[in-house]
Formats: sequence, C-alpha cells, structure tokens
Amino acid sequence: MTASNNDRRRRAHALRLNIFAMVASFLRLFDKPTRVLIVSCVVFAVASLCVIVPKGPSAFMDDQSVTPIMRADGASAASSDATTASKSATKHASAVPAAVSDGSGNPAWMLPSGGDYVDLAQVDDLNIRVSIADQKVYVKSGDTVVYTMTCSTGMDGSTPTGSYTVQNRGEDFFNDEENMGAKYWVSWANYGEYLFHTVPTDSNGEYIVSEAEKLGAPASHGCVRLTVADAKWLYEQLPGGTPVVIE
Repeated sequence: MTASNNDRRRRAHALRLNIFAMVASFLRLFDKPTRVLIVSCVVFAVASLCVIVPKGPSAFMDDQSVTPIMRADGASAASSDATTASKSATKHASAVPAAVSDGSGNPAWMLPSGGDYVDLAQVDDLNIRVSIADQKVYVKSGDTVVYTMTCSTGMDGSTPTGSYTVQNRGEDFFNDEENMGAKYWVSWANYGEYLFHTVPTDSNGEYIVSEAEKLGAPASHGCVRLTVADAKWLYEQLPGGTPVVIE
C-alpha cells in the first residue's frame, strides 16, 4: 500500500510538472503584458469557481440581502417602490412641454403651428390678420387664408388694434425692463415697439419654457408671440410694407 501510494504521488507530481511545462510553453508565445492578462483571467476564473461551486446557484437566488428592486420576485416593497417611481415620473412629465406628433421630440412652441409653410413670395395680395379673440395669426391672399398660426397677444388688452404695415426687423433683442427678449422679430408698429417675435428668451438667449407654454393665450406685453419656427418664417419671408390688421 505504501509503495503504491508513493507511485501515485510520483505520477501526480510528474503530471503537474508536465502541465506547468505546457502552460509555460504556451505563455512564451505571447509578449509579457499579454501573459500577465492571461494569468490574471485564469486566477479570477479559478477564484470565482471556488466561491460559486461550494454554494451552488440556489444560495444566490435565496440571498435575503438582495433588495426588492433587485429581485424579480419582490412583492409588496417592489410594488410600492414602482408606484412611487411612477408618480415621480408623472409629476416630472407634466412639467415638460408637450411634443407634437411628428416624432421630432421638440415641444410644439418650437415648430410650425400650421403645417408646411407656403412660399410668401408666391402669395398674391399678401396680408396678415391677427385675431385677439382666436389667438391666431392668419396669413392671407386677399380674403383667402393660406396659413394659420397660433399666437399670444398682449395681456389686459395691451396689443393695439387697427391697421398697420410691416416695418423693420432683426434677429434678436432683450428688454431690460421686462427682463426678457425674443428672436426673429418683425415690427408692425412704431418701428420696434410692437412686433411679431418668438416665445420669450432670457438674458442668455435661452427660451423661457414657462413663458413658451403660454402660447395660445394672452401673455405678452403687447407684441404678438409666435412659435420659434413661425417667427423665423415671417422674419425670412414676410416683405416690408405687408398690411397687418389687428382686431
């Protein structure tokens, strides 16, 4: 029995030496950084097996230290957390400007409010009518409406009514007294006093979301607010001298 055990030990020792020799020969095929990486991976794999195999998978599935959010079978606590998260998400979503259905992800106050634009250079007898009651701007060819835009006129009747004409224009402005400005303005009265322009901007030129979301209701100090795209369209295409009626 003793001789047999000694033979087995010698064979086992010889086998280990052969394995080490084969591994060493294999590693010589690579540069030093690669050898270090291979050895590290092997050590990590062996260490992982030493941890997982004795416990078995059930030990991890039944680990009570796993939180309800991590466990697939978490019941009341997970449900409570999910409900809280849902309410939080709903509150957050209500403060985000509504996106239009074109899939752009942009809020409605940034986009054309009446669909595809027409080329104003091709519109005969071009004129503009602003309806304070409707909070709409109608682009017309004679008596025919060719485009309709959502707007915000002045609070407390501050937008003057009457007949005017398109005057000067500019890319942006900022009013220190009102602490807000706008982009793409087109004046229709008093050369810079009453304007078509975008929803308001702050002192950094960023759009003020809380003001932009008021579009469609009286909100300005007398000017006619438009979506960003609508104001840019008028700024680029509306000719000087175009008749404007506010009513």
